[in-house]
Amino acid sequence: MANSSKSKRQKLNCREETVGADRISDLPDCLLIHILSLLRTKQAIQTSRLSSRWKLLWTYVPKLNLDIDSFPKFECDKVASIINFECYVFKVLAKHKAKYLRNFRLKYNLNHQKCLDRWISTLTTSALNLQELDLQIINCPTPTDCCWKLPHSIFYCNKLVVLKIEGHIVLDPSSSSSFQLNTLKILRLERITFANRDSLVTLLSFCPVLEDLTLKIYDYKEFKFKICVPTLKRLSVSYLNKKLEIDTPSLEYFDFECQRSYGLICPTRFQNLVCLVFKYNGHNLSVLEALLLRAPNLRVVLVDKIAKGRTQKLYWTEPPNDPNSLLSHLTTFYFRGYKGLKHEVDFVKFILKEARVLTAMRIEVHHHSTLKKSVFEELSIFPRRSSTCLLSVKYGYGFDISL
Repeated sequence: MANSSKSKRQKLNCREETVGADRISDLPDCLLIHILSLLRTKQAIQTSRLSSRWKLLWTYVPKLNLDIDSFPKFECDKVASIINFECYVFKVLAKHKAKYLRNFRLKYNLNHQKCLDRWISTLTTSALNLQELDLQIINCPTPTDCCWKLPHSIFYCNKLVVLKIEGHIVLDPSSSSSFQLNTLKILRLERITFANRDSLVTLLSFCPVLEDLTLKIYDYKEFKFKICVPTLKRLSVSYLNKKLEIDTPSLEYFDFECQRSYGLICPTRFQNLVCLVFKYNGHNLSVLEALLLRAPNLRVVLVDKIAKGRTQKLYWTEPPNDPNSLLSHLTTFYFRGYKGLKHEVDFVKFILKEARVLTAMRIEVHHHSTLKKSVFEELSIFPRRSSTCLLSVKYGYGFDISL
């Protein structure tokens, strides 16, 4: 009797497994391809071993994610590892059969520029519906001064919505060409090299509907960069000692980091700016003051102190009384890396005293600071214009005090 019951359970389990397998087999190709599109290309290719049904499905996925970091490495020969990856990329591109390639991501150690040129040529020739292109090109173990010039064919991908370029790449768009990125909304340019002072302006002129721009400039050429984009809503900028001019009247979110105070020029007011993230390094306090004066509708301000080494002696200067100033709308204020220096205290005191609708002020004390509870005790006695303001102080060792 027991053996009979056991046999029935085994049959039932087998039947359930069969039903589960049938359910997967019965899924249409389009759904299976969608599932594969959520994986990296290498993982999607591995599913081809499951059965003959899965063997070619990955070739129809409208997305390729080729990352050299996810590829096997030969510890004794790094160049051989790169060459192995190059062969892999060529095979993937040759076997790919999707009618439309919408997303392409490549992370590659710059070993052979000709390989890159051929891949991009294949991509821009066949992928007429490409919507997202992400290129991260880092240097190989051999020549460290090598840079790859971005092919102009990319600028003819007129259905691109997202373009991300990072690494050892030279950007040199020609202003005399007929490039037009009519659908591009998100642009990321990180650690690349600009061929001349007009490269950025020229590229931005190709983007009539751009909404989100990230710009990290570590090129040491003494160029003055200009960002003039009427449609831009989000801007993240990080640069060294460059002169940067910004004319973005529709801006809503601004994440800003610079090394010196003389680098930023704003010929315009940020009437629509509601969130400001400011990387503060002890040299650029005057830039923060200028931004606050030009953004009358700010609601959220985050000051992030990233200074290393000795900080300059700085002074916070209260702006003139203005009924339409940022203090009319500011609801949330954060200060990260607070050390209790005089100009920091004066700045925080000014916000508490003047912000009319402030609901939250959060101070995160620098983890090396010895101030500890004195910060909360000092700030809590400052007058607050907003009766609903909650002051909280977080210390380096991780506890909060609120009032």
